[in-house]
Amino acid sequence: MSEKFSMKTPLMEEYEEETGRLAIWKGQITKDFQKWKKKKEKQQRKELKKEKLLESKVEKERKKREIEEDKEVGKDYEHLIVVENLHKTYLLGTTAVAALRGVDLTIDKGDFVDIMGPSGSGKTTLLNLIGGLDTPTRGKIFLEGRNISMLSDNELADIRRERIGFVFQFYNLLPQMTALENVMVPLHFSGKLSRRGKRKKAMDLLRLVGLDERAHHTPSELSGGEQQRVAIARAFANDPAICVLDEPTGDLDSKTGVMILNLLRDLNKKGATFIAVSHDAAVSEFATRVFHMRDGKLTHEGKISGLKETEIMELTRKKEMELNKEKCKTHIYKYLFTSQGKNEIKISDIRSHIPRDIILNLPEHFNDILEEIIEDNNLKAKIQGELLILQ
Repeated sequence: MSEKFSMKTPLMEEYEEETGRLAIWKGQITKDFQKWKKKKEKQQRKELKKEKLLESKVEKERKKREIEEDKEVGKDYEHLIVVENLHKTYLLGTTAVAALRGVDLTIDKGDFVDIMGPSGSGKTTLLNLIGGLDTPTRGKIFLEGRNISMLSDNELADIRRERIGFVFQFYNLLPQMTALENVMVPLHFSGKLSRRGKRKKAMDLLRLVGLDERAHHTPSELSGGEQQRVAIARAFANDPAICVLDEPTGDLDSKTGVMILNLLRDLNKKGATFIAVSHDAAVSEFATRVFHMRDGKLTHEGKISGLKETEIMELTRKKEMELNKEKCKTHIYKYLFTSQGKNEIKISDIRSHIPRDIILNLPEHFNDILEEIIEDNNLKAKIQGELLILQ
């Protein structure tokens, strides 16, 4: 018998050990060994596949746990919103278009953030992602420590309903409903209040934006500025953590636009948090923080082209606002003169005696103007909450 056929392989030895039979006899590999060999190889393939499936399952479970922890617990951020390395790419046919290219941003409670830039710069895409209307291609968005970029469509719908308010450029009011009914719509979905409670809260919100007397008018019976104020009231119906504003003055003339911005600033002073995207330069003057956007990236620098307000329009607007400030002061002096002898005066009472078109077109917050009057005239008075205390 040749040396070639007399040498045993480890597999042959394994066969002999398992079966008690010789794998080689007179230089020939037996048929039984061949059958055993095929069976062994099949069994090994099956075990290998089983191991891979088990590893895959363990890995999937691990990733699922990480995602669940990220979704439910999130990060213990001190900021209201944290945006980390945000990317968004759209496919137009076979062409990939990068709308956002690595955006980082933090927003704190009480901020009024304005993101400026021309059409196509990516600002509306960023707003849609922060508002939970879309999901990023890459990156994370944390709202109150929870990673909303990992949520399902149903979970995002819950977040939008309960934690985010929306104000759109074209108002998006339901035409067949009154202003009151439009504001009540989000309250119906929350199911937290009785019908009477919903009606009362909606009226309170309309009163806040100065439209309680127009509560029973439909959108077609309201001006553009009034419709936008109804939209703002509706956005606050469910006490959102943040309100997103998509071109809040985009469909309004400059004077009405400034009235809306004064209202937003007033709400911001009371604690509301806003993030707006706009190509209107006037918005930046009412915001607490301003960013510019170019080619899907945020920057603090650089002059942005394609803005709505020209230099002449800006000068005219500021001149009108300064005139309104002087008119406002005159009304305040008259009211204080007629209120001599009082120790406390509600600031809301003073405001109510000033024409609304003046209140909604001021260069500063009303309380700041009141403080200025106190300092300029050395009055023994101070503002304490919603009261003017006379000493």
